[in-house]
Amino acid sequence: MEPAHLLDGLDDDQVAAVTAPVGVVAVLAAAGSGKTTVLTRRLAHRVATGTADVRHCLAITFTREAAAELRRRLRRLGVHDQVMAGTFHATAYSLLRQRWSDEGRSVPTIISDRWRLLREVCPAQAGEHVPGELAQEIDWARARLITPERYETEALAASRRPSQGSAQVAERWNAYEQLKRRRRVVDLDDLLVQLLNELRRDRSFADVVRWRLRHLHVDEAQDLNPLQFAVLEAWRGGRDDLFLVGDPAQAIFGWNGAEPRLLRDI
Repeated sequence: MEPAHLLDGLDDDQVAAVTAPVGVVAVLAAAGSGKTTVLTRRLAHRVATGTADVRHCLAITFTREAAAELRRRLRRLGVHDQVMAGTFHATAYSLLRQRWSDEGRSVPTIISDRWRLLREVCPAQAGEHVPGELAQEIDWARARLITPERYETEALAASRRPSQGSAQVAERWNAYEQLKRRRRVVDLDDLLVQLLNELRRDRSFADVVRWRLRHLHVDEAQDLNPLQFAVLEAWRGGRDDLFLVGDPAQAIFGWNGAEPRLLRDI
């Protein structure tokens, strides 16, 4: 599509966002203001004007449904499947699968029923709500890059008071991690943690990923949590080629550690 046509129907503020110079650009806009439209038009406009290589673009969002909508919109704009578009977890899994294949490592199974494993590490007499509470505490901690060893201290500092006690949470979380290792399975957040660790420990791998994912775009960026933000920053590697759209007032994943300030402060 011609670059000029990609601006059709946009208001002045949207045009300014779509055509902003390449750099770190955060667009804060209210619900219904066309944030996803701006993001997809921005990506397509950069491809059309030659300031981005379609083969090196990444478009990220938070649910499979939203990722599918991104892909549909990009196709309608003439940007086809060369763009990697998906959730944080799906993108991390794709990169790790290639990494594991290149190194001859077996691919672990992603568990389909995390609750069953959590129930296994919680005594039957602990109560029906305990596995759910344990899952909530693990999600809260991992979203903030907190390990089981640091959980008690960090939970106390954050005034979290799980009914089973923070020491029990840390002990059961450790048991859950050991159970996954014995069964050679991972959960979704393991994918983000493992990818972040690989990027940090292996400069060559990080360079390859940053070469592959040069032009980064994040939809609904108010839902970033610190773990996802760390992965995003590891992908970026300090380069000024990042475009985010979001509305801090619309954060819906607070239960999973989302911190809207990450969008405001970037």
